Amino acid sequence: MKSFYTALIFLLVLTFLASSSLIAQEQIGGPYTKDANTLMLLHFDNDFVNQSDFSDDGVAHGSYQFFPVSAMTALNSSLRLDNDALSDSSYVTVPDNDNLDLTGSWTIEGWINVFTFGQSGSDHRWVPRLCIKPGDQAFWQPNWWVELWGDNRWFQVGFHTEDQANWPAVTSAPNVMQPGEWVHLTFIRDDSRKILIQMVHDASLNLKWFGSMSYAGLPVQTPVLTAQDVHMGWAGAVGIPTSSTDSWLDGFIDEVRISNVVRDFAVPPIITYLSQVENQEASVGSYEVKSHAFPFHSTGTFTSADLKYSIDGGNSWSSVAMTGTTNDTLVGTIPQQPIGSVVQYYVEITDDRSQTSTFPSTGVDPLSFGVFQPNTKVLDLDFESNSFPVSDNSPYNQTVVAHNGLFTNEAKEGSFAYDFFPKDTLGVSQPDSIITYLSVDSPFLTMKEFALDYWFKFEADTIFPYIRMIIRSASGNHVDQNYYVRTEPGGALSARYQVDPNDANRTKDNVNLFVPENTLEKDKWYHVLFERSNDLAVLKIGDENNNFLAKGYDAEDIALNPPRPGVTPLRIGWAGNNWEGTYRNFIGKMDAIKIYNYAALNLDTLDNMTITVGVEDEQAPVVPFEFELTQNYPNPFNPSTSIKYEIPEAGVVSLAVYDILGKKVATLVDDVKNPGNYEVVWNGKNSVGKEVASGVYFYTLKSNNRVQTLKMLLLR
Repeated sequence: MKSFYTALIFLLVLTFLASSSLIAQEQIGGPYTKDANTLMLLHFDNDFVNQSDFSDDGVAHGSYQFFPVSAMTALNSSLRLDNDALSDSSYVTVPDNDNLDLTGSWTIEGWINVFTFGQSGSDHRWVPRLCIKPGDQAFWQPNWWVELWGDNRWFQVGFHTEDQANWPAVTSAPNVMQPGEWVHLTFIRDDSRKILIQMVHDASLNLKWFGSMSYAGLPVQTPVLTAQDVHMGWAGAVGIPTSSTDSWLDGFIDEVRISNVVRDFAVPPIITYLSQVENQEASVGSYEVKSHAFPFHSTGTFTSADLKYSIDGGNSWSSVAMTGTTNDTLVGTIPQQPIGSVVQYYVEITDDRSQTSTFPSTGVDPLSFGVFQPNTKVLDLDFESNSFPVSDNSPYNQTVVAHNGLFTNEAKEGSFAYDFFPKDTLGVSQPDSIITYLSVDSPFLTMKEFALDYWFKFEADTIFPYIRMIIRSASGNHVDQNYYVRTEPGGALSARYQVDPNDANRTKDNVNLFVPENTLEKDKWYHVLFERSNDLAVLKIGDENNNFLAKGYDAEDIALNPPRPGVTPLRIGWAGNNWEGTYRNFIGKMDAIKIYNYAALNLDTLDNMTITVGVEDEQAPVVPFEFELTQNYPNPFNPSTSIKYEIPEAGVVSLAVYDILGKKVATLVDDVKNPGNYEVVWNGKNSVGKEVASGVYFYTLKSNNRVQTLKMLLLR
């Protein structure tokens, strides 16, 4: 009878441990011994024995070796997967069973040492997996995964939702992986609080990187179930229509463990949110910042929560304490800063176990905003210093980066201007290294009301169309912009801004302004004025004596259609979109470039610019279209992406997707089209409706003997 009660108590203890969300705190890294929550545990001590009672032993494939070289002496030997060449095909599987389909809380961990890796989808070692439970329809739809991305040297952990609509993941900062260096990866899913955690420890078990994210807002939060084996060293292909060709691990692995519980490791505080402060007027006395955070341990507390900020580019940091409110919300206030300050900030929190975390995570840029004076000049380039670096004479004294180019005494105002060259490769695609342009990266250049004022002179044999003389992009894609001024066919000029797509009251997608053909000639100075107020948008161009030549304007619902905010550096002289057979950078001179954060030019009342709204012959004609294929968005993407294109004349249009071997995957467009802007969505499926594999694809636009091809990346 005594033995019966002893066994019953033991069973109850095991049941309690199995159902508990946290077990006793333990040291990370191993070597581990199995317990009631261990679903898989491989030591790789010269064998593939699985210590867990809930899954089978590992099965080796391809070329492998055991070495007495481990991250820690106590781990004994480790497994060397030799995948320097694709023909090696070295990996390990653990046969599938229901225990390895993870659905609630879990901890997945293991040691990894990457020897060689790929940096693109054409290399078989591009996205090596430490471990993964692949999907049934395709390996890129897994129950869960732990992997490396070679091009950025970052680690990523995540899972796919049951409806395959979302794949929440935590991605480390770039360059966390270093070749030949042992690191311990930990992937925690805490389903009680709906958070994912990734930790990266070095060989001495020092925390190298930490990050987390919340999946509480997803409509479906249950991971997809699969009938595939767990794979280590490769993403798999057994029983799956499409094999993974770019996920081979060339290196060591050791001490891989899967648990159906949140292991109570020393985990830093969880920070899931930090508010983005908009640019602030100089009159604002302080700047409130909010963050959402809580201790990882259910009984834990914060010993400090600090808002760190810098106004000198991160060289020095000040700190203000944050206070708690409700619902895990912390609030801190940055004091008023001088006009022209670019304020960078992040949050740093320490708990009662001396664990510290930051948001954004270590290695990720802090958030920032600018302190500005309304109705001021935000950029002023007169080039009168005649020396590098190029000086900004505005009150903001912004950093101007010069990419090639030189000063010239052939100026329109003052003694010097800026010369954009080269002149000896006209009509030929040029590498970025010899393209001339200026760039300014600053939050002050994002404005709802603005004015641009500058002089330019073309010196090319031909005034090439579609050259963005000035552009501030809103997404890194030159088609999505805060504003631009560009040339058009036939010596015409246009200005444009994209309307903020997040504005619920907008009535249009773009505001386009145009001055007619035959306005521009080479070797002549022209004066450009481009302005947007809340009443109207105006483009004016004058000749070398500043006599009025032409204008375009739009006064329809301008107040309802603000510009999309800019996020990338302002470019002067080039949009960043040269490709073979085209020429997209400015060749000539510019002078007296000025930008304002308000409608400073008064173009509605300026001489020769009196505008009577509603007069038909005063309205600007439609901007002509060009033959242009734009970069897909989003990119990388999963499961679908949008592709935009323009055609200048009617004709048969073909838009098709090809794999890296040149085989056509899908035809998106094959029809007669009129001139205009078009958009099509590719759902990541081939011509027979099957989803294609992760990797690099090419999409080609053809029309009227014109062809253009761009590259995109599908990440499952």
